[in-house]
Amino acid sequence: MTDQSKAGESLLTGLGGSALHAYRVAGALLLTLVSAWKSSRAPGEGAREVCRALTVRQIFYTSFQALSMISIVALFVGATLTAQSEILGGPLQRETTGRVLVTVVVRELAPLITAIIVAGRSGTAIATEIGVMRVNSEILALASLGIDPPRFIVWPRVVSTTVSVPLLTIYFSTMAVLGGFIALFFIDSHAVAEWRSGAVLGLSVIDLPLVLVKTVGLGAIVGWVCSYYGFEVGSSPTEVPQKASRAVVQSLIACIIYNAVITMVFYGLLVGGRLQ
Repeated sequence: MTDQSKAGESLLTGLGGSALHAYRVAGALLLTLVSAWKSSRAPGEGAREVCRALTVRQIFYTSFQALSMISIVALFVGATLTAQSEILGGPLQRETTGRVLVTVVVRELAPLITAIIVAGRSGTAIATEIGVMRVNSEILALASLGIDPPRFIVWPRVVSTTVSVPLLTIYFSTMAVLGGFIALFFIDSHAVAEWRSGAVLGLSVIDLPLVLVKTVGLGAIVGWVCSYYGFEVGSSPTEVPQKASRAVVQSLIACIIYNAVITMVFYGLLVGGRLQ
């Protein structure tokens, strides 16, 4: 067999192995989500009360305790966009500056940056916490006591990120617009009225379903993927940081792809490419 044939065979083997691995991961991811959803509908009022309490606690950690970080990032994102738009457009384009700031932040930046922050902050915590539980055999102990791990571990975390990302996105958008307002006030306080008029024009009812679909999907992806990689941890403690890092990276990639696909489908197909 020639070297060229060996190289071609090696390439095909690698591609086949990668495809098989991707298929197995996709199946395991789907199984994780389906099992968590099914277990959440299982009977038992006492179990439901415990799951609700766990979910509320997770939402508090994921959303409320992240407000300070979201505030800082959003304020400076809004201020930076306004300053750059002022440099490019100048006084003649201030209404356009306000409109662009609102549309870009609400449609794209707020959902995606919020998901990135949640993945980096809460996603790491989810994967690490579940991984440590795996190493210490706590999940096995829960199962031996008749406690369903998908119901008590996965489902509350998926629900918390799914609820928190939309709420934090609204807050991020508000703070980003406020940051743009403050930046323009210091640049030229007389242009605030014109900028505000453009910001109002940038808002559109047609964006509401897009933002809702985006934020709910992005939040679910973060909780889902990070929970899966937490359960992938074996018996070695050294696997915990490795799987946590992989969980964040994979969730970020999935979020970016999902965000782009939803934008293209919504504006390209559903509304015919018209930006209102």
